[in-house]
Amino acid sequence: MDCFLGRQPIYDANREIRAYELLYRRSGADVAAHFSSGDHASADVLLFETFLEAGLSKVSPEHPVFINHTAALLALGPLLPSDRCVIEVLEDVAVNSETIACLKRLKGLGYEIALDDFVYSDALLPFLNLARYVKLDVRALPAATFRQQVMLLKDFPVKIVAEKIEVADEFQEAAALGCDLFQGYYLRKPEVLCGRRIPANRLSALSLLVECMKPDQSAGVIASILARDASLVYGLLRLANSALYGCKGRIGTTVQAVSMLGMDCVFRWASLLVLSGYDDCPIGYLGFALQRARACEIVAKAHGHPCQLAYMIGLLSTLDSVLNAPLADIIHPLPLDEQLKLAVLQHEGKLGVVLEAVLGYEGGNFDAGTRHGFSIHQIQAAFWEAAQYNSEVMATLRAVVPKSTR
Repeated sequence: MDCFLGRQPIYDANREIRAYELLYRRSGADVAAHFSSGDHASADVLLFETFLEAGLSKVSPEHPVFINHTAALLALGPLLPSDRCVIEVLEDVAVNSETIACLKRLKGLGYEIALDDFVYSDALLPFLNLARYVKLDVRALPAATFRQQVMLLKDFPVKIVAEKIEVADEFQEAAALGCDLFQGYYLRKPEVLCGRRIPANRLSALSLLVECMKPDQSAGVIASILARDASLVYGLLRLANSALYGCKGRIGTTVQAVSMLGMDCVFRWASLLVLSGYDDCPIGYLGFALQRARACEIVAKAHGHPCQLAYMIGLLSTLDSVLNAPLADIIHPLPLDEQLKLAVLQHEGKLGVVLEAVLGYEGGNFDAGTRHGFSIHQIQAAFWEAAQYNSEVMATLRAVVPKSTR
């Protein structure tokens, strides 16, 4: 599925780009953000940055990015590294003990804080004392008020960003007053970037979130929950193998990915998926994917082949029907061993033969299994055991997830 992101540069007085602000866009034709939920919009931006083809290295290879954060996202914490992400606190975030604690924690982790649409008041001092950047809206403030705000902020160790600059006079006046950075249509309008979103059913994301919140949960248990949804497996492997986490070798299984990323990272990822409201996968897809994956696992185990890899290959083989795109276009960018890709795409190798046998049984082509040494009765037994597994897992998921989120 196509999704979109606005990117607007932030300049210094010499009109050199120093950062970008990333903005929610619902479509490629949008010139402004249109959304009903700030949590949804900000989570979408973070997911675009972290998991899509147009990742951070393409959106902003050299400069930090400013990303709007609601109170909910401040509590969650970002997935992007602290040296690349500036936490931009929206003007409607309340100053209270919870948000102050969140900002202190983020600053302690090395993140820089920006305050959006700022107008000085004593009540905002706790935020101001933690901030590195303060953004003043040139067009929302009368000229005299704007100058007064700049003078007040000179007493604090912050960089002043003059935003919404639309004409040359506004840029020149803000620079003359001593503003440090500048943003607005006069300098450059936001450009819209397009990427491909991997749908993740909110039912699966919520169940993952529930399990991540349990104390002392193991990577193996979390990996087994992730394995219920092919798109979650895909997203997790892409995240684990991304440059963000400095992975030196390929991560090929969900257990490895969860162990490397850590439970906290997986929890935050699942939270973003829930906040962003990705309900693109129909519930029937989950059952279809679960059953195929489990059948591959059972057949592989009976013949002494790696069960976990067989399960994952079965899951990934269903992505073309979900994303409505050729399977090769989806699998090739995935950081998997080439033999595993060939197993999924061309049914090569021992695991590829297992997948071919299961696919053959699903389509009524029973010879697909027998010519590779699998008996029809064996595959049939695996198929019905997988159907029972699917039924039990789906019942468990429905029990822990409210109906309103299905």
